[in-house]
Amino acid sequence: MADFVATHRLTEEASLKMLAAGVAKANELGCKVSLAVVDQSCRLIAFLMMDGARHFSIITTQRKAITAASQRQPTGYAPEENALSMAVRMGDFTNVPGGLPVVVAGEVIGAVAAGGATIEQDVMVAKAALAAVEGVGKE
Repeated sequence: MADFVATHRLTEEASLKMLAAGVAKANELGCKVSLAVVDQSCRLIAFLMMDGARHFSIITTQRKAITAASQRQPTGYAPEENALSMAVRMGDFTNVPGGLPVVVAGEVIGAVAAGGATIEQDVMVAKAALAAVEGVGKE
């Protein structure tokens, strides 16, 4: 087994593209959101709170991104009966939809999340943000 492996990582440019696309989608939908991008280690690498977005969206949006990256799947996946205990055990875990993993060549390299609007709007904004990056979701 090799001592090192080739990997992908999110760049500043990719993060900014996702933020801009998310803001554009939120404006199209007429909502105000916060957007967060984390790397594969769940470190925050980009964040934006739109003018007029709700204060608590700061925390919830970051938790959505952390959850999507660490669990390697979109938020909202956990059965409702398990969600509370998972949140207690895992601290930054949230089961609220709106966080999406960033997958490149089958590898989760981070996540993007939107929060502060309705769940449906948050998901649409996060999907638009994710779609702004070339090569994402390709195996």
